Order: sequence, then C-alpha cells, then structure tokens
Amino acid sequence: MARKLTAVSLFSGCGGFDWGASQVGVDIIWANDIDASAATAYRSLFPDATFTQGDIRDIATFPEADILIGCYPCTGFSVAARRRWRGRNERDLIKDDTNHLYKEFLRALKQIKPKYLFVENVNGMRTAAGGWFWNEQLQGFRDAGYVVPEPKLLDASHYGVAQTRKRLFIAGIRNDVELEYSYPEPTHGPDRPDIYSTMKDKIAGMPEWPDGEYIDRDFHGHYLTRNRKRKWSDRSYTIVAHAHHVPLHPMGDPMIYVSKDMWALQGDKNRRLSWRECARIQDLPNHIDFKDTSLMNKYRVVGNAVPSALGRVLLKPIAEFESAR
Repeated sequence: MARKLTAVSLFSGCGGFDWGASQVGVDIIWANDIDASAATAYRSLFPDATFTQGDIRDIATFPEADILIGCYPCTGFSVAARRRWRGRNERDLIKDDTNHLYKEFLRALKQIKPKYLFVENVNGMRTAAGGWFWNEQLQGFRDAGYVVPEPKLLDASHYGVAQTRKRLFIAGIRNDVELEYSYPEPTHGPDRPDIYSTMKDKIAGMPEWPDGEYIDRDFHGHYLTRNRKRKWSDRSYTIVAHAHHVPLHPMGDPMIYVSKDMWALQGDKNRRLSWRECARIQDLPNHIDFKDTSLMNKYRVVGNAVPSALGRVLLKPIAEFESAR
C-alpha cells in the first residue's frame, strides 16, 4: 500500500484548502495561523493535526512533508487596498512588513524541501508595486529548486463552488520530480461536464431567519451602490471577509437599479447571508465549529477561506501521480 502524502500548511486560516487536500488522501500533519478564531475552526476539522497558533516569524523549525501549502495574507495586494494607495508611491507597499510574509513561506520551503508547493492569493499580487512582489516570489521558488508552471487565475465556480470567486494559484514541483504539472480544466459551466452549482444547491432548506447567525445591521450607503442579491438559481457573489459587505440572501424580491452607483431594496425579505450559509457557499464542511467566536470573526474567517473544492482539484493530479509510482 502506497504511503500517504503528507503536507505542512502555513497561513492556514480555517482550513478550506487543506480540507480539499485531505479529500484526495493528503495527510495534513502540521499547520499554523496567527488568528485565534481560525485556529478554533481549523482544529475542529483536523483534530489529529498539530496546529501551532502564533506568528510564523517566531517558529524556528518545521516538520518534513511532501507538500507545502501557503495562503499568505493578501491585504496589500487586493483591489480595495490598492485603491487606498492611490496618490502615493505604490512602491511604499514594499515597506509594509505584512506584505513580506511570502519570505516566511520561502524560509519554510528551503528548510522542508517538499516535493510540491501550492500558494493562493489575489490576482492583484501580479501587479502590486509594479510586479516587484510577484517576481520576487517566483524567482525565490525557482532559486530554491522548483519548476513553477505559469500561475493560474481560477474561478471557483468552474469547479462546483456556488460563487464567482477568482483567485490566483501558484504550483511548484521540485526539480527532481518527473511530473509535468497542469492546472485542472474547468468542470462546471456552459459546454462542460456539469452545470454551475447554485445557491439553491447549497443553502436551500436552511433556516430563513437563523437567530444570531447573520449580521442584522442597516444597509449603509456604500452597500447600496451596487446589486448585492442574486437569484436562487444563480451563483453567489464572492463571499467576502467583511461582514457588512456580505451578499444578500436570495429570498424575496430582487434589488432594482435606480441610477449610477445607486440600487434599492424591495420588499421585507432582505438580509445578509448568515455565516453558516457563507460557509456552505465556500464549500466548507458542515461540522466546522467556531465555539465561542464572535459573529464578526466567523464571517471574517469564513470569507478568507479557500473553497475546499479548489484544494481538491489542484492536488488531485499530485495524488494520482504519487499513487501510480
């Protein structure tokens, strides 16, 4: 019987990517995140994994593993963050320590020397600071001895996730491993094997007004600058980490266009998706448990997760290759 592939996970969040990896037979042996709420959720999914909560910069050594997974913070690379930098020299991004956590991933990579690496981030990473961060990362992986195929922007809805969510993925294969890695072809959508998954598929039958599980706040002016509601038969808008900006539940009447940057609600069935509904749409397992975590933190951790379907399809070629050896 073939030995199971093992993985170390950094900046693990609540474990979305890792849950997908585990579904194709990867054993997550060690994980890390600084966030206490994420740690609680992660441990509920992987009770047998060693989870070290804390700043990765304080961790000196990492266990050996076949795969290294990293979803380092993207706050400095996102579209919203880049808007806040307008009027300033964007290269000042380079001075922000939180944008340099990729170096910790590279440090772990050089120490562990896994066969494979996988990284997730927002597409803005490519152009932040004129591409400086992007080039530094890719060159760092190559210098460490990894073949890095052209990174790929994947839409989660093309792989069975019920939301339009685009994220950038980097794969790396150690240069002594004879595998030519290819990113997965889309499986869902027009002219593909399966139709898109919808909100009805994921959240129909859940409580309509789940007490304490959704943010019950006014819909502020910024919220109403665009449409936030899609139909049951649609994919959701992207599940975000900020509770106030979470999409609307599909029940009730659609929003209506008023004028540029102005939309209006209709009827009396309007609420944001609950955190549990967001978790379903993020393809997280039902038994994820946050215990006494605040509602705002639940939304934040769920919104930051990688849908597990992406971890599954990205690591499936690796699992198949290794099992055939």
